[in-house]
Amino acid sequence: MSPKLLTIFSATGQQGHSILTTIHAHPTLTKEYTLRAISRTADSPTALSLKSKGIEIISADLNDPETLPAAVASSHTVILITCTTYAAPDLKALELNQTKSVGDACVAAGVKHIIYSSAVSGRESWDGRAVDVFDSKAAAEGYLRSLPIKVSVFLPGVFMQNFETFMKPTPCPSGDGSWVVSCVVDGAKKLPMVDAAGDMGAYVVPLLLGEGEGVGKTYASSGVWSFQEMVEVMGRVSGRKVRYERLDEKVYAGFMPGTMGPKVVEMFRFYDEVGYYGGDEEGKVKETLRVVEGKVSSFEEFAGRRLREW
Repeated sequence: MSPKLLTIFSATGQQGHSILTTIHAHPTLTKEYTLRAISRTADSPTALSLKSKGIEIISADLNDPETLPAAVASSHTVILITCTTYAAPDLKALELNQTKSVGDACVAAGVKHIIYSSAVSGRESWDGRAVDVFDSKAAAEGYLRSLPIKVSVFLPGVFMQNFETFMKPTPCPSGDGSWVVSCVVDGAKKLPMVDAAGDMGAYVVPLLLGEGEGVGKTYASSGVWSFQEMVEVMGRVSGRKVRYERLDEKVYAGFMPGTMGPKVVEMFRFYDEVGYYGGDEEGKVKETLRVVEGKVSSFEEFAGRRLREW
């Protein structure tokens, strides 16, 4: 039997690239599937690197429905990753419309299986209170599940890579040589963490190997850590003094443009009051790790590789 075509959207991003390279190197899946990578920029260095490995590259844009039929044509399975645009005036409508466009194209193309990068519904988990950043993905997942296609989901945790970007330690204003990581979450609240660029593929593999075996959802995290625990690790691996500072919500929101600040604060408040995965984060992560093949990075291991200097 000839291999089935597996198409991966956002294949040059952190999640998509990890998924694609993991499947490409997998001893079973690489025989079962041929791979197609979808990117807005098919001539980017990352896309060209994939092409050099014999992977088909197609240029398509989630915001341009006319480009999507060719992207999913002849596909058996489609892996869909939509990136939340925090600064968008209506991020929920944007993400839902993108997902609808891909889902409808998949139905027309006869796709059998969609794997979606999703999130819990804040509204359903938080007594009806909205969490736009999460509700957008939950609504998109709901639409996909209304289609005559099998749907599986993986729910990424907080990206460890955030500590290399917007959560990067900054010099303490006191000038004492120490460093500070700032956010609005309770410093003792444990969050599920994932090495998005290194490990995301490990959480998708069970959804492909598990066809017919009941594996339809994975919680993509290697464990749970609090900000207090993570800054302690960062201090240990860097040899610097690092502390966590919990900021006032209005102050933190004020660092971001437009409506982005309140949306991000709302998301962090959900983490505090309910939990990133709607509660029992540690239990859900442990359940997923039972079906994950091989090793995934702890925060300590990631920090040792990537957070020795900043």
